[in-house]
Amino acid sequence: MTMTDLRELTDLIHTTDWFSCLGQEYHGKGLQVVQLPNLDQWSRVTDILPDDRVPDLIAGGMEWLPSQRDMVDPIHRDFLEQRAVELGKRAEFGERSSEIYKVALAALRGFQGDPFLKVGPHDFAEAARGSALFAVRRAAFEILLGIPGFWCRLMHVYADGHWPLGVMPTGDVVVL
Repeated sequence: MTMTDLRELTDLIHTTDWFSCLGQEYHGKGLQVVQLPNLDQWSRVTDILPDDRVPDLIAGGMEWLPSQRDMVDPIHRDFLEQRAVELGKRAEFGERSSEIYKVALAALRGFQGDPFLKVGPHDFAEAARGSALFAVRRAAFEILLGIPGFWCRLMHVYADGHWPLGVMPTGDVVVL
């Protein structure tokens, strides 16, 4: 299941039915996961909540995976970019990961949201789409550096129609 070249990642992007199995059972396939049946835990979330009303996953310290391209990679931080610089390939890898990002952006244009991503006044469709795009870029960097890891494994969660939305302090991936 490990991807070793960008063609595999591109093929995976083209064959993914994005977010088509939200709320259905997911079998980790090499990842330790916390399965969510829905996002109801976030229906009560407002800007300020007393500690006793904070949903379990938030109180448990789930760190949301990034959903915007300029956010920090919580897994590698800036290691992938630093390694690319050391190899003298930062510009090349940046261009190639941008090409893959554009492929994913085009593939995700057909995704118009899903009822599972709406809870109370919140619609998490853009966060889901953004996190998929972030994961694609990071997976491309892992492949280009020859160290396919967390982000490449996460791409298989997306390919299976789920949304990996966060990581617990234990390293378990929270999957919808």
